[in-house]
Amino acid sequence: MKIDEFGEVGKYLTAANEPILTPDERVIGFRQLEYRVYKGGIMKTPLTEERGGWVWQTTKRVLHLDDKWEELPTGVKGKRVHEYGFMEVTDVLWHKRAVTVTTKGPKGKLVWEYKPFGAAARLFNWLKEQREERRQYAKGEHKPVYERGKPGG
Repeated sequence: MKIDEFGEVGKYLTAANEPILTPDERVIGFRQLEYRVYKGGIMKTPLTEERGGWVWQTTKRVLHLDDKWEELPTGVKGKRVHEYGFMEVTDVLWHKRAVTVTTKGPKGKLVWEYKPFGAAARLFNWLKEQREERRQYAKGEHKPVYERGKPGG
């Protein structure tokens, strides 16, 4: 899990504002959204202010690239990035004007609040639909959809 880290051009993202993916990863969808991260619990403690940027959902994680380009004193160009893996997602809830994704990882329980509009809200449908599969995978009970040597597979 990454929150408010610097993503360098050529190492984390391309100059064309696209994330660099691992060879076994593919893009499911991406949208331009506004988002904010809170420390979970009864009292929501904001970890970031509300930001706008591109949110990329891949087969392994959700990546956030802020809109604003930054340049470090060393001359390195990049953007602020945030990400979490699918195995860290515990819940996805739709509210009247926002979608919240709850994650639990090394940084504790966090709530990611997104303010999507129209079709952008559907970006997180896949996360919610695949929740049970992720739980089975974490327990080691996940069975592959296609098995070798079986009829029709």
